Amino acid sequence: MGTTFWPKDPLDGNDMTLLTTILRRWCARYGIEFTAEESKRKAKELVEWFEFGVKDPAELEELIDGKYWLVSTI
Repeated sequence: MGTTFWPKDPLDGNDMTLLTTILRRWCARYGIEFTAEESKRKAKELVEWFEFGVKDPAELEELIDGKYWLVSTI
């Protein structure tokens, strides 16, 4: 049986708190429900940036704030 190599560190409680806080602020700013489909897409984008290595909260907020990537609401 082979060994699976997972190159990403698992998200811990502090990571999840940070990411949830950023996502909740984004949702509040744009009047989107936290459980809405748009929020789920933004959450995925946020986690991808975090796993890519962006750890600074201000930078993460800028990256998901529509300045670089836009979430389609269609």
